[in-house]
Amino acid sequence: MSRILTAGLILFPFIGLFLAFPAAFSWDEAFGNTVIYVIILGFINVWLGIGTAWWLMFTESRWKTSVEWFTFLPLFIPVMASMFGMYIALAQLGLVGTHIGVGLVLLVTTLPYSIRLAYNAMYVIGRTLLEQTLMLAPWTRFGLVLFPLLKETIRTIVLFSTVIVLSQFVLVQLIGSGLVPTVTTRLYQSYAGNDVSLALQNTWVLILVPVLLYLGLGGLFGIWIRLVKGRLQ
Repeated sequence: MSRILTAGLILFPFIGLFLAFPAAFSWDEAFGNTVIYVIILGFINVWLGIGTAWWLMFTESRWKTSVEWFTFLPLFIPVMASMFGMYIALAQLGLVGTHIGVGLVLLVTTLPYSIRLAYNAMYVIGRTLLEQTLMLAPWTRFGLVLFPLLKETIRTIVLFSTVIVLSQFVLVQLIGSGLVPTVTTRLYQSYAGNDVSLALQNTWVLILVPVLLYLGLGGLFGIWIRLVKGRLQ
């Protein structure tokens, strides 16, 4: 009974969408910005998340505790609490209303979670096992060892950062000053303007982007692991 209830609660938000599918999708600036942010931020989150987690696990620096504290500080402070500070800092740099400013804010919002996910995964794998890869060159270590071992974590990091990027309206609207459209900002506008067709299209984009990423990453991991196995044999 509990499983049926859980499944029902999960599927409930999608019931209405399953009954209506847009006839076509139109590629425009908002759609393009969204896809670019998702790809770039997903890559940077994986790169910086795993790199920082590796440093936190193996460094003997006396600054480790301070860096770890500041790194994970955004995990328990709401984004809205730091939003005004980010706006002031970016305004001083002249980045408000720019793609770079919006990208930096979204990166600051997602990166702490990516570092924590990568660090927890490495902790579970164990320092003893990972220490055996220190003799390898960084790219070889990542491609032959970390990538296969952390494939599910990498997929989680990419999808988590994607979901945050797709769900952020206030940050994008504030830092972008209405000059950087995304599917999310346009979705709110279409709802407010009672444009049901456009709202439906944007909603399905929010669903399809993570789904396609999930399937695409799964295929990429499968191909890469087969190549690695073939090279090691």
